[in-house]
Amino acid sequence: MTLFNGDVLVSKPWGQYTDMYRSDNVVFKRIDISPGEEVSYQYHHGRDEFWYISSGHGVLTLDGEDFPVVAGDNFLIDKKTRHQIKNTGKFTLTFFEMQCGDCREDDIVRLSDKYGRQDEE
Repeated sequence: MTLFNGDVLVSKPWGQYTDMYRSDNVVFKRIDISPGEEVSYQYHHGRDEFWYISSGHGVLTLDGEDFPVVAGDNFLIDKKTRHQIKNTGKFTLTFFEMQCGDCREDDIVRLSDKYGRQDEE
């Protein structure tokens, strides 16, 4: 069993995330998306995610349907649901993500990615 308690900052082309808690079955992250950036359009086989938008605004895509997001919004993203978030604002879009299930970083299936990455997030 992998267990981590503490903050680990990981830089990404779209911004950064901070692992706040990590075990095999639960992960809690703070995710910061820079203005004009986006995460890949993706899904997961083994985990559900809960997102709470804490600041900024943007657009969340769920299975091809777009939803505007602002601070205070929250979303449950079931495994195998295609999803992506884009920061459409002038300031950082920050949200907290809780993963439940099989929480491996290699359980990301990218459908599209503006940074040209393949299965590495």
